[in-house]
Amino acid sequence: MALPRLTGALRSFSNVTKHEDYSEELADLTIKRSKLHEQLLKSDLTWKKIIKFVDDNLDKKEHQTVNGDLKTILQAAKQIVGAENGQEAIESGAVFLFKTFHRKNCVGHDETKAIKQMFGPFPSSSATAACNATCRIASHFTEEQLTALVQMAEEQNGDNRVFFGKNIVFSFDMHDLDHSEELPVNGEADTQKIISLDYNKFLNNQLNHLQNQYDEKSDLKSLEKVDDSFLWCEVGKYLNESQGGTPGGPTTEDLCCTLYEMLASAKSGDELQNELFELLGPEGFELIEKLLQNRSLILERSLTCPNDNRFQTLQEQCKKFIGENAKPNYGCQVTIQSEQEKLLMKQYRREEKRNARKEKQAGEDGEVSGEGLTCFDPKELRMQRELALLNARSMPVLSRQREMDFEKIHYPHVYDSRAEAMKTSAFIGGAKVFLPEAVQRENNKMYEEVKIPHSEPMPIGIEEKIVYIKDLDEIGQLAFKGMKRLNRIQSIVFETAYNTNENMLICAPTGAGKTNIAMLTVLHEIRQHVQHGVIKKDEFKIVYVAPMKALAAEMTNYFSKRLEPLGITVKELTGDMQLSKGEILRTQMLVTTPEKWDVVTRKSVGDVALSQLVKLLILDEVHLLHEDRGPVLESIVARTLRQVESTQSMIRILGLSATLPNYLDVATFLHVNPCIGLFYFDGRFRPVPLGQTFIGIKTTNKVQQLNHMDEVCYENVLKQIMAGHQVMVFVHARNATVRTAMGLREKAKNNGHICHFLSPQGSDYGQAEKQQIVTSRTPEIDYRRFPET
Repeated sequence: MALPRLTGALRSFSNVTKHEDYSEELADLTIKRSKLHEQLLKSDLTWKKIIKFVDDNLDKKEHQTVNGDLKTILQAAKQIVGAENGQEAIESGAVFLFKTFHRKNCVGHDETKAIKQMFGPFPSSSATAACNATCRIASHFTEEQLTALVQMAEEQNGDNRVFFGKNIVFSFDMHDLDHSEELPVNGEADTQKIISLDYNKFLNNQLNHLQNQYDEKSDLKSLEKVDDSFLWCEVGKYLNESQGGTPGGPTTEDLCCTLYEMLASAKSGDELQNELFELLGPEGFELIEKLLQNRSLILERSLTCPNDNRFQTLQEQCKKFIGENAKPNYGCQVTIQSEQEKLLMKQYRREEKRNARKEKQAGEDGEVSGEGLTCFDPKELRMQRELALLNARSMPVLSRQREMDFEKIHYPHVYDSRAEAMKTSAFIGGAKVFLPEAVQRENNKMYEEVKIPHSEPMPIGIEEKIVYIKDLDEIGQLAFKGMKRLNRIQSIVFETAYNTNENMLICAPTGAGKTNIAMLTVLHEIRQHVQHGVIKKDEFKIVYVAPMKALAAEMTNYFSKRLEPLGITVKELTGDMQLSKGEILRTQMLVTTPEKWDVVTRKSVGDVALSQLVKLLILDEVHLLHEDRGPVLESIVARTLRQVESTQSMIRILGLSATLPNYLDVATFLHVNPCIGLFYFDGRFRPVPLGQTFIGIKTTNKVQQLNHMDEVCYENVLKQIMAGHQVMVFVHARNATVRTAMGLREKAKNNGHICHFLSPQGSDYGQAEKQQIVTSRTPEIDYRRFPET
């Protein structure tokens, strides 16, 4: 439990202390789910129970044959379910196959329908192999044994359930209502009260009732006249009641100054309430309430009084009310060491060491140099420290300046709403974080769905100016031909990317235009090698590191088209696309992968000249540092920085990423100046607002989870397609891509929705489909249907 922002002196005399016996069970939901999963495994039929049943009821001679059949069923389940779903899902699928075929001799229509409904399309050979193996296993047991095995789990699964409300006892006793007795209205049993339908009369009665209640409580909270002495008097009463008689601490004038500064700030009432509670503690609830209620009047009355004798006038007016001899004290005696004192002590120790070192050197040489000895006077430094201590005694304990010293550094180009929310007093105080008010929830037996609406866009700042392509130089206009202007993010980054050599880290949402930001840095590098209108192509190389080969090919096509008017050659350098030394020398921009560029730069001879010509290194998807390929990317950056330090050459580094929570750490690693080259844009800068929908499957059975996930996926895909939108479905593994696609197609056929999935076939549709299928590397696609002619 995090302690609130109070000094140790104040916390020691208040109830805000840390509970030593505080204990909270972590991951409560995870533990609950694990217990439910264990309970399900105990009650349901599992693969381990089948193996145990076989071992207990068969002789050792038959174990080898039956174990081979069990492995066959498990292998068939692996082919049907998919190896990417894990061993637990495969075993659950094997149990499903065993329960389906334990009384069958062949794969019939009902069995095929049940398997297809559960797993989607499946290879028929796997189902046949599982059926034959199950029949061979079932031949070793009697029908009663198999029935007992299957029904035992079903009975355990059904009889132990305790439904909600089973133990609630209802009372069926009827109570007759006496007709002569009138019903109470609004909790009042006044039989003399007459109910009227007149709204004005009802409203007047309610107002009178509230006024009477207010008059009854007026003796507890009376409205006091707010004049020039209101703040001084209230603070004096608070100090007398809470800390009366305690020596030391700031005076009434100091606390009034602090409170006046807080009331005069531009903060809202909620933020001010939290800060006042941190300052005054739980004893100051009444004072906090009065200050917030009369905030504007206090400021208005205080402004009308002259600045020179404001608190002196308040003190004279409050002497009669507080008493002449009353001297309020606050807190306990605290010795404070300010930042100035720390610097003085550090300077004192440093000068003493320097003095001792020079005296020792002078003693060895036999002469005194005199330099440095006269510039330091220990007595004068001690007098400065004592003066700083005297000034610290008169300063408030909780001053506004002290709070400002510990605020985090504000970076000009970081737009992180989450980091801003973490700085608020409510978040620091441990307040819970809730979803927005417009969240929609849907809960049924299969799943629970939570729809979070998109966030509001970031308001346009005063200093933001859209950059138009017509305002760029000739090189920029040629590269961005066909575009009218840069978008909002690109316009913010433009000045640093296009006109400086600073290292940069760009964190922006997907589709925000990070590739064009990379193009701005490429154009800046090209502009530096233009002499008399001619680009010196042999003086520089630009390297773009893409995470995948497919993305490298796409980026090669993009940059080739953009830089073709400038005569810049862009080539792909990957494991599939090898380049000769001549081609590399004739190329100005290389698009490669981390592993390939690591091999190129790791060589001691041969490609040294290539690495020395690199002037710009662009790292796309730099968040790969956290994944398995992170060490490769890290070695590339470290080698580049080492080359900059050893050769004193200029190599600019640009990092691009969509999701990067610790952007400050990555910026430090890339040697990016966070005040100039760090740009972070959260979801408020998305060109298209993004809404999020979270769907949680309730069942704990792995096979049922896969089936329900496919059902939910099909429902949402169909909903989007019928609305006229395009849909992309991402899966956990490459092997699951074909299985998911085939499952969606089968469900569309069975439900009669296949017409919504068919695209309008024009004259060029067949040729385009043929080209995509022939060039596809997926073995499940039958490209032989389109032979080359």
